[in-house]
Amino acid sequence: MNEIDHRAIRRGLAALDASAAHTASGDSRAKVEEIFAPEQHAGALDPNAIIVLGARGAGKSFWAGVLGDDETRNAAAEAYPNLGLDKLIVRFGFTGMANDGSVSRQTIDAQVPRNEETTLAPLLWRCVVLRSLTSALHPKAKPPLISEMMKKYADPEKWESDCEAADRRVAEKGKKVLVIFDALDSIAMDWERLRDLTDALLEVAWSTRGYKAVRLKLFLRPDQMRDLGLRFVELPKLVSGATNLEWDGVDLYGMLFARLGAIEEPTTKRAFLTMLQTEGIKPPPRTLKRLRSWSLSYRRADQRRLFRTMAGEYMGRSHKKGRTYDWPIRHLADGHGEVTPRSFLTLMMEAARFTPVPQDQVISAEGIRHGLREASKVRVNQLDLEFPWIKRVLAPLSGLQVPCNAAQIAARWNETRTIPAIMKRASGGEFLPPFNPKAEGDEDVKLRATLVRIGVLNQRSDDRFDMPDLFRVAARLLKKGGVAPS
Repeated sequence: MNEIDHRAIRRGLAALDASAAHTASGDSRAKVEEIFAPEQHAGALDPNAIIVLGARGAGKSFWAGVLGDDETRNAAAEAYPNLGLDKLIVRFGFTGMANDGSVSRQTIDAQVPRNEETTLAPLLWRCVVLRSLTSALHPKAKPPLISEMMKKYADPEKWESDCEAADRRVAEKGKKVLVIFDALDSIAMDWERLRDLTDALLEVAWSTRGYKAVRLKLFLRPDQMRDLGLRFVELPKLVSGATNLEWDGVDLYGMLFARLGAIEEPTTKRAFLTMLQTEGIKPPPRTLKRLRSWSLSYRRADQRRLFRTMAGEYMGRSHKKGRTYDWPIRHLADGHGEVTPRSFLTLMMEAARFTPVPQDQVISAEGIRHGLREASKVRVNQLDLEFPWIKRVLAPLSGLQVPCNAAQIAARWNETRTIPAIMKRASGGEFLPPFNPKAEGDEDVKLRATLVRIGVLNQRSDDRFDMPDLFRVAARLLKKGGVAPS
């Protein structure tokens, strides 16, 4: 039997794309070779599933991009033939991106003035839906302006008549139009307006279920649903049918091995196949449909065996420091126990780049610890894109040992005037504030509650607060026996 070329596999692992920049449209959209779909994620592709919930990095924009691109949607249609993806015409309703046919925040601001959301926002979203239908029927025609449509359809009966006609024509063609909404947290810069615009969109999404040929799909974060105080009366029914983009350890390792198996560089490809043969595991299939039944996609025992060959059995000399297969999942979890594909792939890639390199393995235990430090930095940077106040909130906590009590956290924020600083920037329109300033309660309590809700802090049963390693290491907080910040 041939000897395993660990160096070639390490080189391939280090060169993987952690998919940190995926967007629903544009150059960073999903690619066919990156698709790995755990069974429970099929709902993200199902045109009839209106709500898809997932934390940042869980794959919301990835799946929005898969649906929005003909090549990736056709590949997914082969793997999921029962979803009718081959009959879909996809249009973007809102993505936060330019030049993809979606409505922009500037247009929303122009057409729905502040304090007129409850009357004008439903009309705006209905016009977005009808424009998607007419675009599907006349793909070469210039789409009408939203401003003109809102004047034309101020009479709701006129909209209903034209929407029914367009819906009927699309259905007669045997097609269905799916309108995708992603990055919805960027449609407004204050809580009340964001809530009202989102409520209006949910109402329109719910009402369009009565049409045959048009569906809406909204990609949202769970904390958006919890924190906005949404009022739409049918919201519980929508949430009960939502798809949750959660990744367990088996899914993440399945994705990792699928990515390694898709490498075409000859030396790495040969080395990976040799390693599979050594462990008695079949080579990776070439189609997305067959990938779902590959043992490394779903069988934990096979994954453990192969990863032991790659990284050794333990994180130290014995089981006391944990097993290499389990350690990354445990240390990459946020406060809700969720691990994102980006964090997992980043850890593995950085472990492969760590020196000194092991002689008889692909990666080492120390490389995995290094990977956690790098994944932590990436995760905090990603969180900063979503919550531009997060670094200002974490910086004063540097050097604090966790778990700690609430007073210690509050003291650090008070010493550095953290909360007044971020609320001043928020009131200036730089970003959505971390909590509703009009809500009752002390500001430091509300800020800690926000950190708990987004998984950056945990509150223990003794009321002390802890911070998951995923954030703690980059924020440079200390923990007895934990991985030290770099």
